[in-house]
Amino acid sequence: MELDLTPKLPKKVYGGDGGSYSAWCPEELPMLKQGNIGAAKLALEKNGFAVPRYSDSSKVAYVLQGSGTAGIVLPEKEEKVIAIKQGDSIALPFGVVTWWFNNEDPELVILFLGETHKGHKAGQFTEFYLTGTNGIFTGFSTEFVGRAWDLDENTVKKLVGSQTGNGIVKLDAGFKMPQPKEENRAGFVLNCLEAPLDVDIKDGGRVVVLNTKNLPLVGEVGFGADLVRIDAHSMCSPGFSCDSALQVTYIVGGSGRVQVVGADGKRVLETHIKAGSLFIVPRFFVVSKIADADGMSWFSIVTTPDPIFTHLAGNTSVWKSLSPEVLQAAFKVAPEVEKHALRSVTTHAAFSSALVGAIDERTNATKTNVVNFIFMSCVTTMAPLKHLEKENPIIDACFQDFCASHGILTIEDFLLHDLYELTAFSQRQTNADRLKEGITLILSLIERQCRPLVNGLKLLEDLHRNKHTLSTGDKETDSLLQGGFREGQLTELVGPSSSGKTQFCMQAAASVAENHLGRVLYLDTGNSFSARRIAQFICSSSDATLGQKVMSRILCHTVYDIYTLFDTLQDLEITLRLQMNVNESRLRLLVVDSISSLITPILGGSGSQGRALMMAIGYLLKKLAHEHSIAILVTNHTVGAGGEGGKTKPALGETWKSIPHVRLSLSRDHKNSNCTISILKHTSLPSGQAAKTLTRKENQQCP
Repeated sequence: MELDLTPKLPKKVYGGDGGSYSAWCPEELPMLKQGNIGAAKLALEKNGFAVPRYSDSSKVAYVLQGSGTAGIVLPEKEEKVIAIKQGDSIALPFGVVTWWFNNEDPELVILFLGETHKGHKAGQFTEFYLTGTNGIFTGFSTEFVGRAWDLDENTVKKLVGSQTGNGIVKLDAGFKMPQPKEENRAGFVLNCLEAPLDVDIKDGGRVVVLNTKNLPLVGEVGFGADLVRIDAHSMCSPGFSCDSALQVTYIVGGSGRVQVVGADGKRVLETHIKAGSLFIVPRFFVVSKIADADGMSWFSIVTTPDPIFTHLAGNTSVWKSLSPEVLQAAFKVAPEVEKHALRSVTTHAAFSSALVGAIDERTNATKTNVVNFIFMSCVTTMAPLKHLEKENPIIDACFQDFCASHGILTIEDFLLHDLYELTAFSQRQTNADRLKEGITLILSLIERQCRPLVNGLKLLEDLHRNKHTLSTGDKETDSLLQGGFREGQLTELVGPSSSGKTQFCMQAAASVAENHLGRVLYLDTGNSFSARRIAQFICSSSDATLGQKVMSRILCHTVYDIYTLFDTLQDLEITLRLQMNVNESRLRLLVVDSISSLITPILGGSGSQGRALMMAIGYLLKKLAHEHSIAILVTNHTVGAGGEGGKTKPALGETWKSIPHVRLSLSRDHKNSNCTISILKHTSLPSGQAAKTLTRKENQQCP
C-alpha cells in the first residue's frame, strides 16, 4: 500500500461568534491514524472563551499568533492561570483540564499536536467538555447532578439549562476573567522565540528544542518538540530519527520545498509547502527541506521525549564518523573525491531534530536546487505563474489556484510535476477546457524559450576547446568522424530496429573503457545491455585481471521513463562537479540507449508537453557534455513507410535535430549483412553537402 504523505490543511469541526476549532482528518491524512497522531487548531476572536475541557490524549500546545490567558488544572492541583503569547509552548499531559480566553483584538490561534494511542479514535483527539450544550453534566440526570453538587433540583436545572455554545462562547465585553500570574509560567511554558537557541547559524537558521531539560512536563507528555526557523534559500539537510520516532511537522510561516525518502531509496514525497500545512514523516524515513525567498519556519513534535537524530550531511553527519576506506568502497570513488565531497563540508550545524545549513545562493543552484540548472538553458527564469498573467490572460487566478492545489507555484514546479496526472485531474473540473488550454500555453512558452542561439564564433570556440576524441572501437568509423567521438559533444545515432545501434553503443563503451582508461555510464532503457557482449569487444580479455578491470569501468543503469532520467542526470551532475581529474575516476562517455524510447511516449497529440521535456533533456545533456568534457552518445529509432525503398525519418525529428552536435545514420542490408554509417550532421562539415558514407564488407563485423 502506497504511503500518502501529502501535506494537508485542517477542516473546521465547530465554531461560532467566539471562534472555531479545526482538526486534521485521519481519513484525509492516513498517517495520523497509522502513527496514532492527533492535530488540531483553536482560534479565538476577541472575548472568545474556550470552556473548560480535558482530552483523551497528551498534547503540546503552541501559540501561533496573538496573546491571551490559559487556565491549567493538573490532577489534584490548584488552577494555574497563565498569560500566553505568540511562540509559547505548553505541555499538556493526560487528565489536565484547560480553558482558553482571548481579551485582545488580534485573533488568538493555538496549535495542538499529540499522541492518540490511548485515545478513543486513532489519529483524532476526543474532547470532553465540562460545560456547554455538549458538556458532561448535560448527560446526567438532575438527581445525579444534584447529589454530586449538593444542590436542589431547581438550581441544577438552572445551572445546566443556562449553558450555551458547544465548546466556544463569546463573553460580554468587560467580563472579568482571572488575572494571570507571572510565576505560574515557570515549569509550564517555554517561549520558543525567546528561549536560548540550541542551534544558531548565521544566515542559515535557528533551532529551539523542547525536552525534559527545559520543560520537565515534556517527560509526562511522552514526546519532544522543536521550532525551526531557516532563512531565505537555506536548507534543513537530510536526517532521520534513529530512535524509531515519527516526526509531525506544521509549517508556521514562509514557504519552501520538502523531500522525503523511504526504503529502497524511493522518494515518497516531493512537494511545495506553505504556512498552515501539516505533514508526517514515518519512522526512519529521511527528510530535507529548502526555504523559498521568504524563509520558512515550522513547529514539530517527535514521538519520544528526548529525540536523537542521525544526519546525512554537515559537520555532525554520519559521514564524518565513518572511516575513509569504508566511504571510498561504498561510493566507489577515489580518496580525493571522498575527502572533498564528504569530509570538507563544515558550514552546517545540527542539533536534535534539525540540521540547518547556511547555503550561498549561487551554490544553491548546484547543490540544494540542482533541478534548476536542468532547465536553465531552456527557461530564462523560473518565474512564479502569477508573473505570466499580464501577457497571458489564460493564466488567471483560477488557473493559478488549480496549479497551487497541486503544489505548483512556479514554472519549475510545473515541469517537475507529473503532467499526465495534472492533465487528467483538469479533465474532471468544470472548466476543463480552459485549464488544459493554460497547461498547453505554459509548455508552449517553455518550448519557445528552448530554441537554441548559436553563432559561428561559438562553434569555432567549441571546436578548439573540445579537440580530444574517443575511439568508437572501429578504425573506419573513427576516420569518418575525424578521430571518433569528440569530448564535449553529443552524438546521435539514428537507425531502424535491428540495425545494430545497441551493438555500436556497447562497442564504443568497451573501447573507451579499455583504450582511454575512462569510466562509462550506460543508461539502458530497454534491457538490451549485455555485459557478455561488451567483454567480447575487449581486445585484452585474454588477460583476465585486466579484462575485469576494464569491465569495472563500465556502469549500467536502467531507466524506464523520462522522469527517472531527469533524476539520474541530476545525481550525475553533482558527482561530476565533485569529480577529480583522475583517469580511473573520470567519466569519459555517457550512453543513452535509446533516448527516443523515453521521449516518444510523452509526445502525443500536439506534443507541447512532450516537446518541452524533450528539449529540457536535450539541453541538459549538452550542458553536461560541455561543462565536464565528456562525450555523449544517444540512439534514436526511425519511423516512416516500411518495405524495400520506403523512406524513413528519425522518430525525434525537427524539434530535436538542433540538439546533437553530430548526427549519424546507421543502416543494415540484411541480405548481405552490410552496415552503412552516414553523417547527417557534423560540426566540421558544411551544411547541405553530401555526407561521407562507410559500407562494411561482408566479412567485417558490423558495429
